[in-house]
Amino acid sequence: MLSDTDGGVQAQTDAPEPASAGEPPVLEAVDVTMHFTVRGGLGRTTTVKALEHASLRLRRGRIVALVGESGSGKTTLARLFALMYTPTSGEIRLRGERVLPSRGRAAREYYSEVQLVFQDPFASLNSMHSVRHNLRRALRIHGRAGRDDIEERMLELLERVSLTPTKDFIGKLPHELSGGQRQRVAIARALAVGPKVILGDEPISMLDVSMRLDILNLLARLRDEEDLALLYITHDIASARYLAEEIHVMYAGQMVEGGPTEEIIRNPQHPYTRLLLGASPDPARTVKAGAASVFADVEDSGEPPNLAAPPQGCRFHPRCPLATDECRTSFPARTEHATGQWVHCWLYPPGAST
Repeated sequence: MLSDTDGGVQAQTDAPEPASAGEPPVLEAVDVTMHFTVRGGLGRTTTVKALEHASLRLRRGRIVALVGESGSGKTTLARLFALMYTPTSGEIRLRGERVLPSRGRAAREYYSEVQLVFQDPFASLNSMHSVRHNLRRALRIHGRAGRDDIEERMLELLERVSLTPTKDFIGKLPHELSGGQRQRVAIARALAVGPKVILGDEPISMLDVSMRLDILNLLARLRDEEDLALLYITHDIASARYLAEEIHVMYAGQMVEGGPTEEIIRNPQHPYTRLLLGASPDPARTVKAGAASVFADVEDSGEPPNLAAPPQGCRFHPRCPLATDECRTSFPARTEHATGQWVHCWLYPPGAST
């Protein structure tokens, strides 16, 4: 076990997943840590501890949701998967093989298998060029279509993301499309290279509420049709429940809980997961007499910590009503449950199986 004396963070060796987890992962992060050096005035530098000893496995035909507040490290992990950063420690593995930073053909081969769909569909598309240009460029760079059939392939991609009639959309510029339509084009561009993994970095958070369910259903359908491994990043645990088979919860750069979706929803173990569920809109929740809203039972538990100077131990302990002295000094080992659920919390015997 390795210890970070500044942050009180300990590297944990994750226990094996249950046999029901199925086949080997297509893409995985293994004990990944990411620290950023930020330069300030007068030559001073600060280290931001954005991610600590995170592990995550993505398997073919399954959707995994990564849930947490803004600044919890979700996007950092997605960008590590997309090779936009080089981890401070740990490994990214594709089909069990370690992936190293690369350029040229090696990079294109990796990106032909792993595609990132960004949060803002307008910023991720070239606003000066049409849908045709954005799709054609992806197809040509990765050699997915010849000169004679490239137009047919582009129309086929638009049909797969339900932008029909396709000829009405292919010549449009991004500003002529709605937010939902732009995100569909971004997803079509990702599909153009024939990926095995799609990383969705909050792909619905900038869309109108009326469009969000359509995009979630599209992702689920594409998962089934293409047998994709899909990572869905969100701060909304309700949408994670709707879409994903597994939920993993992050707080301030630490993975705190994970497992099958319904186990996490019905029996949350970590106090932070309970807080997320308590803050999630629930039509079945009734308003108590005299209460201003359905959120009245969710206490003001403070703000996430500054990751340039995070608290020792479990980083949630300054906000946790159940925190003990152990929580303030060291990060707990992983506790496994027979259901496949796991948690890092001192409320449960470290390393025990239940």
